[in-house]
Amino acid sequence: MHTVCMHDGGVLECMHVHAQDDAFIYIDQMMISFVYRCNCGKFKAKLTGLPVNSAVCHCHSCVAAGRYVDEKFGSTNTSVLRNGGAYITSFTASDVEFDQPDFTDVEQHVDLLGWLRIGQHGDPFRAYTKCCGTLVFTLAKKSLSTYCGLNGNCIYLNDDITPFQPSTEPMNIMTKFAFDAENVPEPKCNYVTWGLAWNIVKNVLNPFASCNFKGKEAMFYNEKSRLDTIPITWE
Repeated sequence: MHTVCMHDGGVLECMHVHAQDDAFIYIDQMMISFVYRCNCGKFKAKLTGLPVNSAVCHCHSCVAAGRYVDEKFGSTNTSVLRNGGAYITSFTASDVEFDQPDFTDVEQHVDLLGWLRIGQHGDPFRAYTKCCGTLVFTLAKKSLSTYCGLNGNCIYLNDDITPFQPSTEPMNIMTKFAFDAENVPEPKCNYVTWGLAWNIVKNVLNPFASCNFKGKEAMFYNEKSRLDTIPITWE
């Protein structure tokens, strides 16, 4: 008996299957945990429970952030880009446990990540590892404080070897704003699906949410953090 993650309008659900299809990686029923790691393996997190949702975002900000770190670090990182968009897999913040050295000096934690803002007045919503330039947080801090949106290309089963792959292709969202909209493959939608929108409302705007992501990112961000500004070139 296995559990396989399925997409339903951007929401990941589980069903039991009795056979393994070579095209997909199925998750054992008792193994609902994952590993996040950057390309070089120095930055890791343990992910418990199932992803809340998974999608490829084609908005200018997400794609610009992915392109920026790819150009800055070249082949040393694990790119967030997929189908021309940013592949984001989100977990509830309480299900994300960063597996970092037991630093006694907070500055050592802060030095692990660089942060990105879009334009001179943007907030630092996205972070990348200084060790290899892998985009880590694609969504963080203010508006999505109960979510931790991670680079979907950096999530592995808990053997830390086998890449996690949903059983269906992630939805391409925000394609109305894609840099190359005509070449975005199916499945796709101009904005977000109803299922994903409802999931955001239910999980992000819930005033009774048990865990705020702000307490986690504060481990890695303060006024001394490296902050890169990505110029807005598409207006």
